[in-house]
Parts: sequence; structure tokens; C-alpha cells
Amino acid sequence: MDTRSNENAAGEMKYVESKLPARLLAVDEVARFLGVHSSTVRRWEKTGLLKSYPIGPHNNLRFKQEDILNFLDTNARRREVS
Repeated sequence: MDTRSNENAAGEMKYVESKLPARLLAVDEVARFLGVHSSTVRRWEKTGLLKSYPIGPHNNLRFKQEDILNFLDTNARRREVS
């Protein structure tokens, strides 16, 4: 396979990923994923550690997968420095 084919395939993949809708997670899903209580997720959201997106008439909190992964990455780096 030549490099031009690899570049085309990578470019097509980025295009597809950019067109896919981001998966939004509910508070309980984030809590389960992070291994904490849902109250902890809500507290982190209120203090600004986690970015949330209010959805619907009741402003239910939702979180983007990429934000949660960035949160994990940032905290992992903080632990390495400590």
C-alpha cells in the first residue's frame, strides 16, 4: 500500500468522525464510568471540573464523552506530577 492510500484513508476517517454525532452521557453513566457516586459527578460539575450540557425542559445534565476523557487525562497528568 502506498502512502497516498494511507493518507486518503486517514482523511476519510477524520471526515466520518467529524460527521458522527457526539455521544452525550447522563450523570449516572459518567459516575459508573469514573467509579464515583452520582453526587460526586454533580459536585464536580458545579465546581467546574466537568463541563455539562443541560438538555430539555428540566435541564437534565449531559456530558460529552470527549470531555470526560479529557478530564481523566488531565487528572492522570496531575497525579504524575505530584
